[in-house]
Amino acid sequence: MDLLNPKQTVLFPDLIADIDLPSITTLPEYERAIKNFIKISDFGAFIELNVSGIEKSFSLSLNELRVPQRYRLSHDNIISPAFHLFPAPVRNHLNRLKYDARAFFNRTNSIKTIFGYFLLRQYFYLWDQHRKDYKNSVVNYLQNEIGEKRYRQFFVNIWNEAVHFLQSGIKRKFHHMIPMADIDLIRAERERLERTKMSVSQLDHEDPDYFFNCLAIKTLHIPIDLKDYIQGILIYSTFTTVHLEHLKKTNIETREDLLEFLTTIQQKS
Repeated sequence: MDLLNPKQTVLFPDLIADIDLPSITTLPEYERAIKNFIKISDFGAFIELNVSGIEKSFSLSLNELRVPQRYRLSHDNIISPAFHLFPAPVRNHLNRLKYDARAFFNRTNSIKTIFGYFLLRQYFYLWDQHRKDYKNSVVNYLQNEIGEKRYRQFFVNIWNEAVHFLQSGIKRKFHHMIPMADIDLIRAERERLERTKMSVSQLDHEDPDYFFNCLAIKTLHIPIDLKDYIQGILIYSTFTTVHLEHLKKTNIETREDLLEFLTTIQQKS
């Protein structure tokens, strides 16, 4: 079949994952695929743990910030390393918590596949509880081991690291335009910038607060307060499935059929 032939009708063309994978073109194929799809759903689902909002970092480039040449020590574009909110030991601990959360999956409750873990339906409740426990372990660590005061110092540190980087590429007589962290000033400037929806490209290079505003914009995604950082953490499950095209020539009735199908599909991929 020529997939590019406009005279041919393809059922559910949006589900085509690969141009080389034959699409469903007949109703019997479609009915079998749907039947198998429902049967797979009866057994469980492909599931993945997704975490966002924990890693906070940024980097700087004199060219990206459009720093005028009169401020610079040279014509070179200086690019910073990544500035991380948390030092390596804290990041490593948070990563270990994430790995511990994924350790939930085992041979009893799931099947590891190229699509992620296929979690058996009877373990859905336990998985949801485990996900909540993981969120609680992250929050407890941040509140009890880090705390508001220490978190605030991490924010001050990352701001000052960025200041030192900018000063390394700016003429000394302009260093006063790049102030060290002042939480009250940063908070007030953030509120103003969020109201005006300003971007770095819209900043006035002649403004004495130009560099300060650059840093304020570049760090907007990093909360000043721990409670706001915690509120920004999202830990959720994503459910995925296989394309119907994979299900049109198989017959899934038992768990053994499911295991055979998953093994076969991985060998073909």
